Amino acid sequence: MFGERYFATRERLAEVVLGVGQLGRECGEEILDAATDGTFLKDLRKPFLFVVCGEVNAGKSALINALFGSEFCEVDALPRTNRLHWYRHGEKASSTERRPLLVEKLLPLGFLRDFEVIDTPGSDARIDGNLGEIERFLPVADLLFFVFPVANPWCAATWQLVARLPEEQLDKVAFVLQQSDLKDEDDLEVILGHMKTLGEQKTGRTPEIFPVSAKRAMEAKKADPPLSHVLRKSGLPPLDYFISSKISSNPQRRKILREVSKSTQGVLKKIEGLIEERIDSLDSDQRFLAELENEVDLRREGQATALSERLSGLGDVFFRQGQMATRDLGRRMALIQSLISLFQQEKLPSEIEKNLTEAVKEAVEKQAEIDGVELVQSCRNHWETVEPRIRENLDMNPPNFQQETESLGGTRKRFMRRLGRSAKQAVAQLKIRGTLDLQMDIRRMILRRYMALFLALFTIAGILGGLGVTTWPWVVMTMAAGILGIAAIYSKRSRKALCHDFMERIEDLRQPFADSLADDYKDGVREFYLEYGGLFEIVRRRIADQKLLLEPRKERWNDLFLELKAIDQEL
Repeated sequence: MFGERYFATRERLAEVVLGVGQLGRECGEEILDAATDGTFLKDLRKPFLFVVCGEVNAGKSALINALFGSEFCEVDALPRTNRLHWYRHGEKASSTERRPLLVEKLLPLGFLRDFEVIDTPGSDARIDGNLGEIERFLPVADLLFFVFPVANPWCAATWQLVARLPEEQLDKVAFVLQQSDLKDEDDLEVILGHMKTLGEQKTGRTPEIFPVSAKRAMEAKKADPPLSHVLRKSGLPPLDYFISSKISSNPQRRKILREVSKSTQGVLKKIEGLIEERIDSLDSDQRFLAELENEVDLRREGQATALSERLSGLGDVFFRQGQMATRDLGRRMALIQSLISLFQQEKLPSEIEKNLTEAVKEAVEKQAEIDGVELVQSCRNHWETVEPRIRENLDMNPPNFQQETESLGGTRKRFMRRLGRSAKQAVAQLKIRGTLDLQMDIRRMILRRYMALFLALFTIAGILGGLGVTTWPWVVMTMAAGILGIAAIYSKRSRKALCHDFMERIEDLRQPFADSLADDYKDGVREFYLEYGGLFEIVRRRIADQKLLLEPRKERWNDLFLELKAIDQEL
């Protein structure tokens, strides 16, 4: 089809314009101007208008059909062409009388999207108002075809119409000598010479005349495959080339192309500003988010600063349980229990240690649970101050604390179990039982000696009484009772001393116990803030996702810019 280079450039530019408009909308703003609101695209896609003039039966309709390779113009006798026929594109075929001498015909033919054709009745037709109706279209036509029949190329009416054309319209005129197959080459040369002379007289220019046989051209195009040698003989290819060159160099259309290109460049500049502005905004959002995260870090550091106080509290827990263990130790070291224990394996130190370990573990877990609740509440309180700032500064809805931090309940339980295990291990590592075992063994040994001496004296007293000795049994029994009293006094004092030493041991181990929990406590607190930090990570991902969206937009902007520059070079 004609003007392939022009239409290729036009389509490339149209695609760029549509791409720029879409990119502008994706960047968050509707950038409207003549390029992107469709005004220029409408002008850009405006069909070329071909007006074909000539005398009756000059072969105008046949020429039109040959040019487009489609028999859409009626080729018939004079009565069928008594009005102007305006062929345009339509989804359905229809015919409408626009004015008494103008009929608009819509046809579903693809080439009519780019080319509209007006077939005239004939410049010499005796129809009132015919020439006036033809002349209405001459100023707006993109190409004017003046068709002369080879049998009579001197039609005065047609040449008079040519002579009335203003200077600026002569550049879009094509002179066609139709039915050239009816004459031999010598006759054609003479006719063309006379036509050029006449054309110079009427226009002041040497006209370019195209001898064409529309009949042959149509036969060549209808053949399958098309007969290229017949098409060359028809003389149509030079006319096709002339039409294409006029389309590609049409000053008005090229002006529209340049205006669209210039306007689109301006839109691209605005979009570039939007993209850069968005990048700066996202960078600012990231800096603001970093400030919020820094607040979290400071709060975590504040927890570390308060760690000594919290560890001291855990030391107090250990001390209180130690006091209870001391009281239990004192009760279980009473005289009767102590004497009974002399006759069985001593399990008191291990039981005291076991009970103390379990009691400390449970107490530490309870305290850890309380601390965990406080940590969660601390995070929630801070998030309540963060939410409105995220809405205001980042222009987005912040994550829901309750929904996004459901795992904090699990973190609290892990924190409790972690400190419970750590407390149990800490008590074992303090080796409380070892010291208690040694002291208990010494006490048992001394009490065992007292008991042995008491039993020996009691036995002697019994023997003497059995032998009938009257006084000595009582003396020996008195001595045995004295030994038993001394054992009771020792038992009480040693119990008191042992409990005192045990309590001092507990007091001395309070801080080492607390210090042994420090690392696990810190790790537990860190886990809380890592979970809480997940809220900020959600916001960070949103910002990162928005930045990722900008990358393909920047690439598309660059591609559109380069394509537009390439089109400018073609223009």
